[in-house]
Amino acid sequence: MNFTFFLLPLSVIKSASPGSDSDGSYLLLNGIKIYRLHLVGTVINLDLDEDKGSGYLILDDTFSSVLVHFQRPLFKYFENIGKGDMVEVLGTVENTDNGVVLSLNNIKKINLERYMYNKLECIKNLQELMHGI
Repeated sequence: MNFTFFLLPLSVIKSASPGSDSDGSYLLLNGIKIYRLHLVGTVINLDLDEDKGSGYLILDDTFSSVLVHFQRPLFKYFENIGKGDMVEVLGTVENTDNGVVLSLNNIKKINLERYMYNKLECIKNLQELMHGI
């Protein structure tokens, strides 16, 4: 079974086996291929490079972090998002020589209640994944 959307703790993502096939890059966890990720965390670094037309952020969930990159068309999302904000991101997995990077598709700022709800979903999804879906 292949998932294209999954909410997991970042530390688990770091321990996954990277791979790729005709559908793109993926993370292999307990026999499941994950191509796209829906994650929550805090923006601990944000860089928008107007000259190059690209940017990146580092998303942290207290236990681990992941690099998320994006191009100029997504700069509009960062008018109200900055360092220290809690966010939900949706992105495509990219496996690089330096590890897993997320290519941003969407991002939104969230409040503490939404953050806590998503953290509970992460735990539930992790339990399901480890016990075989």
